[in-house]
Amino acid sequence: MFALAKFLFVSAITLFFLIPAALVLAVIGLPIAAVLGVLALPVLLVLFIVGLPIFLVLLVVGAVVGAVVGVLFGVLGAFVGLTVGAIKLVLFVVLPVAFVGWLLMRLFGGRQRAYSA
Repeated sequence: MFALAKFLFVSAITLFFLIPAALVLAVIGLPIAAVLGVLALPVLLVLFIVGLPIFLVLLVVGAVVGAVVGVLFGVLGAFVGLTVGAIKLVLFVVLPVAFVGWLLMRLFGGRQRAYSA
């Protein structure tokens, strides 16, 4: 209960200082913001006229670069995928078959080797 009373007291003190500050800012700050907004209109018009073509060029360049990077990573991904597939084929098919063939050749004689002294 004490925490609630403390919260209400601090809130009341805070509002006592914030409400006059808000009124001062509303009386002084809003007209200043309106004047600055009117003064900024010519600057915004110039930025729109000059900046829009530059933005469109950057947009097109970005799209082209994005497409090139996408194709590059797509092709590289395909090569990496094929390489990984080939390595898996070697590890799980070719090597076990070669090992079994080598083992059978060692067990059953296979070809005889002639050693000369």
